[in-house]
Amino acid sequence: MTKNFFIDFYYCMNEISFTSGIKPITLQDFKTVVSTIDSTKSVTFPWRISSSRSGKDVVTMGICDCSSCLITDGKKSLLMHLLPQYEGNHNHKKILQYISTNFDLNDKNLQAVLVGSQPEKQSIDIFKIFKNLLNTFKIPTTILKHGTSPTSLAYKTSTDEVYISNINIEKALYEGKSKTEALNQGFEQIKLSEYDEII
Repeated sequence: MTKNFFIDFYYCMNEISFTSGIKPITLQDFKTVVSTIDSTKSVTFPWRISSSRSGKDVVTMGICDCSSCLITDGKKSLLMHLLPQYEGNHNHKKILQYISTNFDLNDKNLQAVLVGSQPEKQSIDIFKIFKNLLNTFKIPTTILKHGTSPTSLAYKTSTDEVYISNINIEKALYEGKSKTEALNQGFEQIKLSEYDEII
């Protein structure tokens, strides 16, 4: 199947006071970045709603058919990583309730990054729950969909940078390709929020 790579910029009416950097990096650089993140801020297996983590810096790895959603207001962040095979992760109300305990969803400084999913029903369903929720509250969102290999995601408030890595991103960077080309090689679909930039 031919892959269609694209970057689509869109506009939202939120009054964002900061711009986040989307930074594709090598696997080794990712390891270095996350070495300073407290292990208690890592979203790990079993990748359920209760596994989510909040804080200034957060990280998760092994995003394949899962969906991972990062939400930040520039001061703190929430990272979720949901396994599609677990039925409890498909509960829209529980996802909304969990996010609402960490953020006022009407806060106009909120931004999000949505990563993952594969073209299978269970996987797509969770991705759609996140996407619809973010759209409902008009939260500007960068979407990195259908990773071409297991993906790692981290965010640091101090730099306001989202770090993305997988083996195909790494290959592209080692081949001397640009950050944008590397991101395109790492995902089948990309939609970049107006308030984010690839760095």
